[in-house]
Amino acid sequence: MFFICTFSLNRVDASMVILDYQGDTIVTTNNIERSIRINSDDGASYYIAIRPLEDCVSNYDRSVQIPLRYFYINNTKQDIWFNYNEYSNVFFDETLGVPRSMTAKIKDYGIVPAGIYSINLEVQATDIDTRQIVSTTVFNMQFIVPVHQELNLYSEEPRITVSGKDAFTPRKKVPTESATMVYITSNTDWILSIDPSDFGDTNANYYVRTVSATGKVTNRLQERALITKNKGEIILARGKAPAVNESVSVEFSAESKDGTVIHAGNYTNNIKYILREGEK
Repeated sequence: MFFICTFSLNRVDASMVILDYQGDTIVTTNNIERSIRINSDDGASYYIAIRPLEDCVSNYDRSVQIPLRYFYINNTKQDIWFNYNEYSNVFFDETLGVPRSMTAKIKDYGIVPAGIYSINLEVQATDIDTRQIVSTTVFNMQFIVPVHQELNLYSEEPRITVSGKDAFTPRKKVPTESATMVYITSNTDWILSIDPSDFGDTNANYYVRTVSATGKVTNRLQERALITKNKGEIILARGKAPAVNESVSVEFSAESKDGTVIHAGNYTNNIKYILREGEK
């Protein structure tokens, strides 16, 4: 599921160069990009060079730092790569006399946790006739990465088979024939839970627990929890970002109620899995 955040555009005006965002950040599997429009405020033509003032693209507290080798700008004709504190020509063969578009990109870094990422870039304008530097502008290049989460189930429908012996054994706990594997992809800390609000009346007590999990699952439900429709959500697991197909194995079980047996028959019920952003 997606959470879309809207932010105001950041504009920087200088004596000679104006930069403005064009649209929101676009996030795909291996790519993050944002378009920028650049123009001169006096209509004159200039060569444009850009110098990174930081050695990485980072979030607000610098807990995630993306090295410069993953960052570049496409000027619609070629990719321009950068070294820290060094100028690279962005518009040189063609002059800047009319508005021009370029796209800042982060590529092949992997899953980037949700948040606002930025890098300060110094933009230098040079007069095409005199070859004199006429202005420098510091532009805070921002990428806004929204929360992205995916939940997938790779197993058969959970099935509990109760034999005659099981039905007449007091307090007999009968688990599902196979555990359900729940796979989580998330670029933010996450919580996996079940919602039993559509769970109907049954002739047995039903329970849930987790039996295993992969490495970025920081906490999981190991003791059996009784499923009742009025109980509210039951948290199965919590995990850290980024998560790429992290898995949790979920087991359901049935147990005869006090003083009763499980009556013969086929029973079905509904459980809803919920994946949401974890508390900060």
